[in-house]
Amino acid sequence: MIAESSRQSQSGPFIDFMLGELLNTLQMVADEKVPNKVPNKVPNKSEMAVLQLLANNPRLTRGEIALQLGLSDSGVKKILANLKASGIIVRQGSNKSSYWIVSMPPTK
Repeated sequence: MIAESSRQSQSGPFIDFMLGELLNTLQMVADEKVPNKVPNKVPNKSEMAVLQLLANNPRLTRGEIALQLGLSDSGVKKILANLKASGIIVRQGSNKSSYWIVSMPPTK
């Protein structure tokens, strides 16, 4: 196909050939399951801010996080719930002496 495209001084035959090969490959693997290597939940800006605070001080309370970030208590509660559900953070210890474990280091 490359020779034909060169002979005609056009890329059309080569593009047709490549598209046909892509179609054949897609049809061959259409029934195969592709593993999801990307986390289902990537932290958003507010979640990253919470993660940064918890990485610096894992003993922060929900109220302290809300105060430092200027968010509502219920907003922080929702963010923490999302991060826990995603497995990014875990609460460790009893109610009085608990702290957060961040399993995904925050990026800047």
